[in-house]
Amino acid sequence: MAKSRPARRIALAAFTIALVAQSVDFVGFGTGARSSRISLRAVCAQVKEPPAEGDRVVVDGSDGPIVVAKIDGKYYAVDAKCPHLNLPMKKGKIENGPDGPKLTCNFHNSQFNMKDGLCTRWVTGALGFENDFIAGVMSNVGGEKKNLQAYEVVEADDGSLSVVLPSS
Repeated sequence: MAKSRPARRIALAAFTIALVAQSVDFVGFGTGARSSRISLRAVCAQVKEPPAEGDRVVVDGSDGPIVVAKIDGKYYAVDAKCPHLNLPMKKGKIENGPDGPKLTCNFHNSQFNMKDGLCTRWVTGALGFENDFIAGVMSNVGGEKKNLQAYEVVEADDGSLSVVLPSS
């Protein structure tokens, strides 16, 4: 007996999903289920030449520049624009601390944890100098405290890096 039209559609849909999943290495048939290291998350940027230990590179991401740094053997990636006034943080100071590396904006001293993008200090002065008056004026101009977008970094077998949106 021939399958009904809805049953054929369901069978075709299941076959298509299985084919796509196999082609992106999402499910491995015959070897048990496995997932790709990147899974099906969006790749925001590719890094062909990763930074050396303690160094950084800036890559073009899908929403603007991204700073990728290697600190204590681990890669971190965050947006390279400060959310205060969208000023560049490509050359911002990176210092490692007990709760992870932090990137500081050179313009108004805002500081962000590179692990999760959380703002740990918001507008405390200007151009590296602490100043309460300037901090008060500048924080009014830039609005409320904001976090920075952080990304996950996945290293491929060939040593290149993929910067991906974090899994939720």
